[in-house]
Formats: sequence, structure tokens, C-alpha cells
Amino acid sequence: MKNFMQKHILFPKRLGFMPYFWVFSLFLMATQLLAHEPHFNWWHLTLMIIFLKFYRDGYWINPYLWLDLLVQLSIAVYFVILFPDGGGTLFIYTAWEIGSLPLKSKKFFQYYAMFLIISLSCITSFVLLSPVMNSYGFIGVIITLTFTIGSPLAARSLANSYRRSYQAKKNNKRLESIIKQNERDRIAKDLHDNIGQSFSIITLKAELASKLIDKDPTKAQQQLQDISKTSREDLNLVRKIVADLNEKTIASAMIEEENNLQVADIRQHSVNEEISAKWPKTVQHVLSAIIKEATTNVIRYSKANMMNLIFEEDQNNYLLRIQDDGIGFQKSDDRQTFGLNGMKTRLNKIDGKLEIESKRGVTLKISVPKRE
Repeated sequence: MKNFMQKHILFPKRLGFMPYFWVFSLFLMATQLLAHEPHFNWWHLTLMIIFLKFYRDGYWINPYLWLDLLVQLSIAVYFVILFPDGGGTLFIYTAWEIGSLPLKSKKFFQYYAMFLIISLSCITSFVLLSPVMNSYGFIGVIITLTFTIGSPLAARSLANSYRRSYQAKKNNKRLESIIKQNERDRIAKDLHDNIGQSFSIITLKAELASKLIDKDPTKAQQQLQDISKTSREDLNLVRKIVADLNEKTIASAMIEEENNLQVADIRQHSVNEEISAKWPKTVQHVLSAIIKEATTNVIRYSKANMMNLIFEEDQNNYLLRIQDDGIGFQKSDDRQTFGLNGMKTRLNKIDGKLEIESKRGVTLKISVPKRE
């Protein structure tokens, strides 16, 4: 049953809810057209079902796509002849289907040309054969022609925009995985190059000390002191590696917070983000924490639709401006004040400054001095 539904009834998942909306509107249109007839016409209902079947199959790209489109257009022509006032609406369904398909430009324009030849020929013939054409009828024809010509192009533009957005999300997930893998590789290299070598030295010295402990206790004592010293150095090295591991980069913070904003239905937009990759690790670590705190405030309190992050630098400073289009900063809100105080505390550690503006949302202006 599931295979039958997927093969003959359901639309591709990549299209989401959109084609089902078109099917519902097609049902309403068919009801209106068939209601104009004095008696129920099974033939016309059958044609509508055939149109729906080929419309659905057209979204599954296959070698016979041209046939799916041709059948739809033929049925649309038939209904235009039969119902001049509303039958032409069927052309729009086929038009949006052509534009929504992920076709190469050459193939798209081939189907677009076929669509224009058939649909415009039908509409033009109807106009020429119409005995009377008043101003309202002429305006209606112009609107119909505009929609007929523009619908496939508009649908293709919308579909391409959706595909780019979907691809961007996939790329973000891939980038997140790459960042994690690079971090694992870096840690593995640090452990291998430093800790591994030190453990080898400790092992050799321990073996040597065990051999010398009876023959030459003084030298054995020296080896044990070396082992103690090397162990302390290794402990400090491990602490440094752990500290580096806990230091977030701006890139990783941006990916993480963009996901949090998406859950809250708030868009994130950044400008010149790429320049921050070259900023010192200490600066990136502090700014990452500030980006996280600012994002939390935007989600909880701002009622914003958009969060902008603008990265800049001049001769003396690293600059970050964080903006939202929400309700602004409420000084009476202790929770927001606490978050801003936390940002200032972090910035003080690297001699940074924070300015706050509350006009048409909140703007945080952050500057961190460059150090030689």
C-alpha cells in the first residue's frame, strides 16, 4: 500500500506541501467549472482526473515528462474551448510545474517553448474568434497573457531560491562536521607530537631508574627527578590543550547560534564574517561568548525577526556590531542588564569596549584593541 501511494498518489517530498495546495485549488476550480453544466458530465470529471494524474506524474522527472506536459496542455485547451471564462486557469498549473522542476536551462526552455506555443495559440485563437471584445474582456486577456508568459519564469525563480536556501543549510551542516573533524585532528596531532613523545621518554627513564636503583642510587634518583619534571610539564601541556579545546571560534559560534535562531524563527545575517577567521584566538573566544549571549537576549526578549552581525576592523581595533529589529532594550529588565554586564566583564579582560543603542531594536557596538 505504501509503495502504491508513493508510486501513484503522493508528490515528491522535496516539494513539501506546495503541490497539495495546488491540488486543493484544482478541486475547487473543477467544482466551479462542472457546476456550470445543466447535467453532471462524467466525461469532464474523467478529464479532470486524468489531468490531475499527469500533473502529479510530471513532478517525478522521467523520460516521458514531455508526454505528461503535453497531455495537461491538451486537456487545458479542451476546457478553454468549452469554458472560455475559466478553463484557461489549467495552463497556470502546468506553468508552475514546469518552473518548479529542477531542470537544466536548455531542457527548461524547451518545455517552456512548448508551453508558450500551445497556450498562446489557444488564447490568441479564442480572442480572434470571439465575436465581441469589450474593454473588460481585453484587460482580462492581457492579464491572462501576462500570467501565461510569466508563471514558468516566476516559478523557476522561486524554486531556485528555495533550492539555494536548502543547499545553504546542507553546506552549514557539512561545515559544522568539518570544523569538528578538524578540531579532532588538531587534538590528535597535539597529543601524538607532545604527550606521546613525553610518555616514551618517561617509560625509558623509568626502566633506566629501575636498573640503576641498586647499582647507582644517585643516578636513579636523578632519573626519577627527571620523570617528575617531565610529568609536571605534560600535565601543564594537557591543561593547555583542554583550554584551547574550550576556546570557541567565531565561525563555530555563528553556526551554533544560527541553528538556535532558526528554531525561534529569527533570521541571522552576517557581513564580512570571513575576516574574523584571522583574528587572535583570545579575541575570537571572547566575541564567541558575546555572540552567544546576544543571541540568547534576542531570542528571549527582543521579539525580533532579524539579527545582523557586522564584522569590521581598522588600523587599531577589531570591531563587531550586533543589531536586531525588535522592541528595544528595556532598562528595567534585570535579566537583560545582567547579560550585558556579563558581556562587559568578558570584554574588560581584553581591554574591549561595549556601547549600547536602543533605537528600532538594539545595537551592540563592540571594539577590541589590536595588540602588537
